[in-house]
Amino acid sequence: MGGIGNPAGRGTVRTWARWVFWGLIVCVAVAMIAVSAAEAGDRRTRVVTFKASGAVTASTSQTTGFDVSAYIEGQVLISVTAESDPSTITYTVQTSDDNSTYYDHTSGGTISATGQYRLAVTNFGKYVRVAYTVGGTSMTFSIVGVFKN
Repeated sequence: MGGIGNPAGRGTVRTWARWVFWGLIVCVAVAMIAVSAAEAGDRRTRVVTFKASGAVTASTSQTTGFDVSAYIEGQVLISVTAESDPSTITYTVQTSDDNSTYYDHTSGGTISATGQYRLAVTNFGKYVRVAYTVGGTSMTFSIVGVFKN
């Protein structure tokens, strides 16, 4: 009696071993694809617009707080598109557990020119906002946060 793909019956064990080997390869490949897809689907990001682009004259203010408790790290991105000489922005990421009382978390330094600026943040509380002070005449800028789990 012949084996699969071997009508004369020669090498039946070898033929079955090949089928088993390639079957295992296919199963492992399918499992790896399924795991990769699950991991990619589990990753979540959230983009938060703290402050839409607009001119701000010399003042101190803060953005609205956003619930980012489902995320473990983030970036605060500030894009300065116009600056009236001489003007500056100083900014601090603040955190809160109740969206009422905020505590300074990470200071981003002083910005005095147009351009894009980034500040990485981790270990923040349930809510995050950005406090900023514009010194001098005025600056046009936006503040966006990108958070991921």
